Amino acid sequence: MSWERVKMGDRITIRPAASSDVDLIASMWGEASRALAQRGIDQWQYPANVEKISHDIECGTAYIVHDFGVNLGTITVDESADPEFWTPEDAPDDALYAHRVIVLSVSQGRSVGASMLDWASRKARKAGKSWLRVDAWRTNAQLGRYYQRQGFTHVRTVDLPHRRSGALYQRPAGVVTGTGPGYVGLEAMLYDSDGTPLSEAGGWGA
Repeated sequence: MSWERVKMGDRITIRPAASSDVDLIASMWGEASRALAQRGIDQWQYPANVEKISHDIECGTAYIVHDFGVNLGTITVDESADPEFWTPEDAPDDALYAHRVIVLSVSQGRSVGASMLDWASRKARKAGKSWLRVDAWRTNAQLGRYYQRQGFTHVRTVDLPHRRSGALYQRPAGVVTGTGPGYVGLEAMLYDSDGTPLSEAGGWGA
């Protein structure tokens, strides 16, 4: 058992990413990419988009997940519905969207991903949305099954020749599984489609 595992507690912290975290998030992407490749999965086999990460941090939508100073993962939650995937019939403005959901190997066995999605689901409800949505890599069937275990329903799969993502999932905002560790969600800023900031109060989460 590693020192990090010994030191980890019963709760994790989800905090807004700072401008200094760009390289950290990019390195998390790289670790996830290598782990996927080792499992024979072709997802994310290209460098992280540092410009996009910087933009998300500036908008207050990128988060770092950690425990006792040990980084466990990252998640970005925003109102950015990909227009190639989500149609007007989906009411795209009525959802928050989770992107770049990464759980590092150091947190293996703790169901940290479940807590991250529970936190995002509550965030969607606080923002007055009906859904938390994700678009997953089409060829990563394991990921699709994971989201379904987390209470997501498969909406459809959009197969575009220039996109590898497109397996669409959603779960009602506010629904939580409670299968992961408790968490502290720190305050951050969200912006609606008009650029108006939406504030979220931080606090203890179940």
